Amino acid sequence: MAPTPAPKKILAIKLRSLGDTVLMTAPLMELRKQFPQAKIHVAVLSAWAPLLEDHPAIDQIWSYERHSERAARAKAAARLALKLRREHFDCVVNFHASPSSSMISFATGAKLRSIHFHGHSAKNRYSTVTVPGKGTLKPIIERDMDTVRALGLTVPEEKMPNLAVRSSEATWASEYLGKLGGGKPVLALGLGASRPTKSWPVERFAATAVEWCRTPGAGGAFGLVGSRETEMEHAFLKAVDDCLSESVKEPAERAAIRGKITVQSRLGIRELSAILGSVAAFVGNDSGPKHVAVAMQTPTVTLFGPEHPFEWHPYPVAQHPYFFVENLSCRKDAAPGMPPWCSLDLCVQEQHKCMRQIGTSAVLSKCLEVARK
Repeated sequence: MAPTPAPKKILAIKLRSLGDTVLMTAPLMELRKQFPQAKIHVAVLSAWAPLLEDHPAIDQIWSYERHSERAARAKAAARLALKLRREHFDCVVNFHASPSSSMISFATGAKLRSIHFHGHSAKNRYSTVTVPGKGTLKPIIERDMDTVRALGLTVPEEKMPNLAVRSSEATWASEYLGKLGGGKPVLALGLGASRPTKSWPVERFAATAVEWCRTPGAGGAFGLVGSRETEMEHAFLKAVDDCLSESVKEPAERAAIRGKITVQSRLGIRELSAILGSVAAFVGNDSGPKHVAVAMQTPTVTLFGPEHPFEWHPYPVAQHPYFFVENLSCRKDAAPGMPPWCSLDLCVQEQHKCMRQIGTSAVLSKCLEVARK
């Protein structure tokens, strides 16, 4: 495929979750590398827009507020489309299209449009180029890269997402964590997930935090939950107290360890990035903060339960290992030929064994193995 003429103004669109937004930074860097003189704009959900501020691949950010009510959502999409049309883009790259975002792509009036519906049998509506790899099972980041490859660019596999924070933000995070861990390495724990079955039991996160703090040379533990997950925040701290009561008999030692463990549900998205860029390692469920940690060059340990890691863990396992219990017959919702998958929000019959078979000691050991000292 012959390379496309260099576009002067590019719009990249991805109106999806935190993890999706982070993964988009890898193909954005390829666009910047291939078209260094182009102006690159991105359209993302407003919640994640601050994450991309000052990114070297991005010249301007357009925020989109996703409404739950259909009519409001359609109006918001139409308003954004009108604003973008006035920018006169000559190329639009839509990495993970929906009907709304594909309409926005078309409405810009750009003559060159690479629009990728990730569904294996879905048509790439309004795309003016053929996206390679359609219908082939790939990690999510490679599907995004195919959207760029459709422009005639050669992009090798195994590219990584990339984020950065300002020096003032990095200094704040380093000082905050230094006080928590007494100057020793701090472990971040990602407690949240998009549904309960993707969550490792909170008492195991608590036990991991306690044992990390008891390990010679280690410092504190920083639990992370979303802004709407205060119930999980309280559950984690109670589980920490219960674990300390059972495993640490000396009151002074118990108090010292408790003082090194905290949980936070009120971090802004840039504060989250700064924290995850300063910790020794991150351990958590398959969720957005994991991808942020990877993009901040922090080692990670990921706990997979109902969903196979193939699509959502496109990272080298030496620095980013994961746990996944293979060959469970209860993962039976995947389409033929797809990786095993379970769609349950709550698991009663199988008692959440995909996560409960992952033990605390093995997870802690892996955290200590990959952590930067």
